Amino acid sequence: MDGVVDAARTAVRRATIHTAINSGGTAKAASFSVDIEQIPGLITKYEEAQDKLLDILTKAQELRKISPPGKDEVSNRLANALGEMAGESEGCLSWAVNDARSRIQSMIDQLKAAQGTYQRTDEAASIRQV
Repeated sequence: MDGVVDAARTAVRRATIHTAINSGGTAKAASFSVDIEQIPGLITKYEEAQDKLLDILTKAQELRKISPPGKDEVSNRLANALGEMAGESEGCLSWAVNDARSRIQSMIDQLKAAQGTYQRTDEAASIRQV
């Protein structure tokens, strides 16, 4: 019976987080399991990733407004092409960064919800034991 109780305790101390992975240009549903005690560290790392992606987004916005290196047609086309690639259209840099930020925020929200649920359950169990 101890093995069953230990397995149940282990399952309760884990949270399943749903996400997506890139599979050859197509996003596919995925999930991972994390120990409740690791959640604060994961949230911190995901928030750091959000900050780095925000820096990239800022640079992408600057790239959208890049001046041509010369006053010729080729330079103008280059600046326009770089601006388009850095833009908001699907598959472009700003779009991809915003999509990544959205997915990371979803994981942060799931982690915080799992952490809150665990804490409420743990507190309720502690109260019942008193």
